[in-house]
Amino acid sequence: MTKSLKLLMVLALVFLTTRSWSQPNVGLPDTQKFLDVAAYKKLLIHQVDLFDGGLDGQSGMGAFDQNFTGWFNVNLGRNWSQGITGSVTAVAQARAIFMNVQAYRASHDQKYLKIANLGIDFMLAHFWDKKYGGFYWEVGRDGEARSRSKQGYGNVHALMVLADAYGATKNIAHLRAAMNQLGIIGKYFKDQKFPGAVFPGFRYDFSEVEGVNNVDTFTHYFEALLALHDVTQGANLERVKRLLLEAGNFLISHLYTDQTGFTDRGYVAYNLDKNWKPSQLPYTRGTQWSGAMHSTPGHCIELAYLLSRAVERGFDPGWLTTAAKLQRFTEDYAINPETGGMLYETLDYDGKPLLGNPDNAYYIWWAQAEVARAMLHFSVVRNQDRAQAFKRAEKLILEHFLDPEFGGWFQQVRADTLAFGDPTKGNVWTMNYHETMFYAEILRLNETYPARIKTLSKK
Repeated sequence: MTKSLKLLMVLALVFLTTRSWSQPNVGLPDTQKFLDVAAYKKLLIHQVDLFDGGLDGQSGMGAFDQNFTGWFNVNLGRNWSQGITGSVTAVAQARAIFMNVQAYRASHDQKYLKIANLGIDFMLAHFWDKKYGGFYWEVGRDGEARSRSKQGYGNVHALMVLADAYGATKNIAHLRAAMNQLGIIGKYFKDQKFPGAVFPGFRYDFSEVEGVNNVDTFTHYFEALLALHDVTQGANLERVKRLLLEAGNFLISHLYTDQTGFTDRGYVAYNLDKNWKPSQLPYTRGTQWSGAMHSTPGHCIELAYLLSRAVERGFDPGWLTTAAKLQRFTEDYAINPETGGMLYETLDYDGKPLLGNPDNAYYIWWAQAEVARAMLHFSVVRNQDRAQAFKRAEKLILEHFLDPEFGGWFQQVRADTLAFGDPTKGNVWTMNYHETMFYAEILRLNETYPARIKTLSKK
């Protein structure tokens, strides 16, 4: 055998190995089944592998590197190449930890637990402000803070992941850190005039509020409390229950608003004024996330799901009435009945598309994950006739959001052609969070409601 032939054989082997690693089409869920749980389990694990190590195990977030410190490189190209970055945000750090906790739960492979533990160690050592408490917004690879702002979005994510991780690691230090953070949120972030509300963020020393009141921070605060509810006992559990009751009631009494002229549907506004009423400032793209008036169907359906999950845990069944109204607003105005996808991530308060919003031309990744998760959840847990809605959303995701060449999800898909838009896989805001949440809910539902899954599978 000539040297050139040997070289060709080696290159062919490398190519085939890389393709099998990068092709999520192998073993994709069978859409002829109502729910191909085994395939989704494999997909969850495979997708975390891609984020952790990319196509070759040496790229991605760098988590498979033998010298991994717990700092995640989160700016990732379509092929999982590492972008030039010097820092990671608290929300991206938390989400990177979260996905590895879920991969560990699904696989019981210790490598994911090791990565999660290193990520938490780095977060507690370098994001946590040892003088004032709370988590900095942005930290460099060297462990030095790049932004000392106490952004609310990052701080509630840190609370959530510490609680969630403790459920897997059983490391009491993680639970103590979560309870310490809950104390910081109670002392500074909670709006004492409106029980259940949380401020958007603060200057590093908590001397000044930064940002605009918004539903995004609240959504993940509520989610974090639910995670903490599952891992606490005794007095701590009673404390968390009180906070959950407070937050749920605040959502229903203040954040939720009936659509004008209707009593069976309504919305949550993304931006809110100082009295937690929907913003009335004219919409512009530049102020979309910092004060402009618009409803947020993605958060409507996400909060409908979270309210239902709270009721599963024993909270007020009356909360399901508001969940149904949020669900109806989303289904009637934001979801394309043909594709099952959420076409409009933002709408005005009457459910109409916002003129001038460039996102109107795209399906956005996170909203599709929330729609699929919610439709599946309501079909299984609430016996709603949403199985076909779930299957349409699932089809859109599997056929158009999953990258057939490199794996992972595209962040945008064009509404007209269903071709992908933004090809990048990671940045300081995203990090496989909503996707993993969707997959994890599939595994939870299969374990918790096997009889219902079986019934739906026969239809």
